[in-house]
Amino acid sequence: MNTSGFSNLKHIEARYWNSENRIVDAEVMLLEKQLDRLGEINLETLKNLDDDFNKCDLLIIAAQKVPEENFEKWLDKLSLRIAASGKIWVPALILADVSFETLNDMLQKAANQNWYFDILSPAHLESLPIRVSNLVRIHEHLKELHRYENVLSGLEDKVECLQNEISTLKND
Repeated sequence: MNTSGFSNLKHIEARYWNSENRIVDAEVMLLEKQLDRLGEINLETLKNLDDDFNKCDLLIIAAQKVPEENFEKWLDKLSLRIAASGKIWVPALILADVSFETLNDMLQKAANQNWYFDILSPAHLESLPIRVSNLVRIHEHLKELHRYENVLSGLEDKVECLQNEISTLKND
């Protein structure tokens, strides 16, 4: 019995973006090697974030070269770009080397955002498959809620039309 909501990971679209694509080092190479090992997911590399990433289920970003003191600002700009699409926000897995203190300072802001993302330390790449599956699952739930909202809205419109018809029939 499949209760996952998606039965075939091959239908999962992910996009990978290296925020510093001029720099290729051991961390980036290891991340890209681990991403290649996620063979069941359709993964495409973005040259920049102006490419259309909104048609995907997950955005994976290498951002470990973003200086820690600029990380929160960088993340704010990224979330604004994703929000500007006007679509269901694409969850993101961000590879970044930031301290607990920096992440803790961002806790309240992250909790208040309408965006699901995860920060993955380069030292913990072994958890990549589970983190990817969790974020993809969240995106599937968001799409399902969006479908429910559309169905509900359609039903509300039909009920309103029926109420108007009943009202018209009563007045005749």
